[in-house]
Amino acid sequence: MISMIEESLLSCWPLEGSAQGVGNASLLDQRLTAFFSSRQCPGVAIRAAMNWAVEQTRSKNPIISGFHSPLEQSVLEVLLTAGTPCVIVIARRLEQAPLPPARLLAVQKRTAAIVSMDDTTRRLTAESAVRRNDWVAEHAARIVVAHASLGGGLQRQISIWQLRNIIVDYLA
Repeated sequence: MISMIEESLLSCWPLEGSAQGVGNASLLDQRLTAFFSSRQCPGVAIRAAMNWAVEQTRSKNPIISGFHSPLEQSVLEVLLTAGTPCVIVIARRLEQAPLPPARLLAVQKRTAAIVSMDDTTRRLTAESAVRRNDWVAEHAARIVVAHASLGGGLQRQISIWQLRNIIVDYLA
């Protein structure tokens, strides 16, 4: 019998470069909203992000993110539970990524796509996080940030995006 992971990986589809994905590839053709948050954030940002996540579940707007920081993971849990379309972008080889059951279930239900935009087998590094976030931003029609820590990597990336005339909306 084929495991859920093996079954999901049987339907991989290629993207530019070494990127590949599983799940609902047509989500990448929709107007995606990117969601970002620093690892540490104040309570006001957490509350705003969770309220925003609930709004997204009502509108079913497709969301794209690395869903790596604790707040991003909490938002993803809300979105997946409600069946909101999501594109989850990981910065490592798909076959070696630990994929929680909720993500695999969403892939099987075709409410999610998981994209591996990097061919590395290593854990996430600051450099690969930057590449992943840039990939997410490039594939989004809109960028929403719950919180970007002062002097942090996300804040530096946002500054670069804004220099490119990319509009970034802040929740808090």
